[in-house]
Amino acid sequence: VGGTTVGSHAVAGATPQQPTAGTRPGTSPATVRESTVPTSTGPGTTPSGTTAAPATSILTGKAFDTCSAPSLTQMSAWRASPYKGVGVYIGGVARGCAQPNLTTSWVSAVAQQGWSLLPIYVGLQAPCTTYSSRMSSSTTTAKQQGTQAAQDAATQMAALGLGTGNPVYLDMESWDNANAPCTAAVMAFTDGWTAGLHTAGYSSGFYSSASTGIAALVAAVKNNSIQPPDAVWFARWDGNAVTTDAAIPSTMWTNHQRAKQYLGGHDETYGGRTINID
Repeated sequence: VGGTTVGSHAVAGATPQQPTAGTRPGTSPATVRESTVPTSTGPGTTPSGTTAAPATSILTGKAFDTCSAPSLTQMSAWRASPYKGVGVYIGGVARGCAQPNLTTSWVSAVAQQGWSLLPIYVGLQAPCTTYSSRMSSSTTTAKQQGTQAAQDAATQMAALGLGTGNPVYLDMESWDNANAPCTAAVMAFTDGWTAGLHTAGYSSGFYSSASTGIAALVAAVKNNSIQPPDAVWFARWDGNAVTTDAAIPSTMWTNHQRAKQYLGGHDETYGGRTINID
């Protein structure tokens, strides 16, 4: 995320590919908004109308994610860090790690500590990858699978007390976007994902490598073949904590709708607690 210092997201079934490295184009402003994306924090409501811990807000600053949600002790210690938000893997057939800490009470507690949450869903991956859980190469079926993933994500969000209006980021790992049938399937899946989340009352986010998945998304949105997600989270491991990128036109996702993953996985220590942020 705009400050998320992480590697490829936690996906089961294969070794993820490193996002293609690159450099940030354009000028170097004196002040940089490192992350400006919808997050979950504060009071809200679940689809059933009950009170929930978080509601949508805008995070401008740094965030991190880990394969498994950290303990409350670690989260408390990391209030001494430069990070304001944490990515959490709420579900998906390809989610790579167990989440023993990720409960409704954990969500409420970290929100009370002042953290913003970026919910991540790791669903079926591109049909031309080597991941064990892949979507159909049929665009019709892939779109249906995207809608089903969105419905499941909404269920998982509600179970955690993350109510309607909140965003969920689809983790779509890098694929060969020159493979036209494969890319068409992924875009159909993404279209179903966005439509399904909107029907359920949630906002749609999309994560992928800047040079592959995000480039394909931009092309699909430009030619009006899919409904654009509400926010994008792009990976480019160039060390620059900015949300501008050559892959994304300056006219797209302009209103606090971008996040960037700018570093690969590594350990950091704050408040005497070390976490591998990957």
